[in-house]
Formats: sequence, structure tokens, C-alpha cells
Amino acid sequence: MVIIYKKEATVYMVAQNKLDARDYEILRPVLTEHIEAYQQVSWYIEMQNFKGWTASTYRKGIELNLPNETHLKCVALVGNVKWQEQFIEMLLPFSKAHIKFFKSEDLDTAKEWIKKNTKK
Repeated sequence: MVIIYKKEATVYMVAQNKLDARDYEILRPVLTEHIEAYQQVSWYIEMQNFKGWTASTYRKGIELNLPNETHLKCVALVGNVKWQEQFIEMLLPFSKAHIKFFKSEDLDTAKEWIKKNTKK
């Protein structure tokens, strides 16, 4: 399950349990719209009780193919170290954004980092 909300030039996403195709159907238009609306977009991803992706969903994540991907400035990943590499592997093909990982207990630090980097 994915929960998404936007504030100014930042997209906040909470990934819970296992992500499936519906989650990507929700995520892609939100990201696309935001990337088209702002020159510099930040993406905050928080993993709560995250259990991964279905196989087909993992491939869809790799194929996000967002427009104006250069507008994605930074990504904060918050959660268990176990999923860090897979999320980064999914994000790197479509973006040159600065991606930084934070442990779950550092979510306030991650939110501050994303705010600071969005304003630059």
C-alpha cells in the first residue's frame, strides 16, 4: 500500500507492507504531474513495515519513465537498511537525483534534509 501527499515542490510517500501494481498506478501520475509543475522536485519515501514488491511491480518501478526526470532534485529514503539497495536500484535508472538513505529512527532528520534541499 502506498500513501502519497504533496506539499509545495515535495512529494511525500509512505510505502507500507508490499507494493503492487495499483500502487504504481497511483504513484506515477502524481510524480509526473509534480515533475511537470515544478522546476525542482524532491521525493520523500518512508518505508513502514515494508515487505517489498510483487515481481511485476518491481519491474514497473524500474520502468517509471518519468518526464523531465532532471527536475527530480533529491530523494530521501527512510526505513530499514534491508530495502535501501533495492529502492536505489529502482530509482537510479530514471534519475540523477541526489539519493540519501536514513534509518527509521532518523525520519525527522530526513524531513529536514528534504526541506533544506528543496529550497536550494
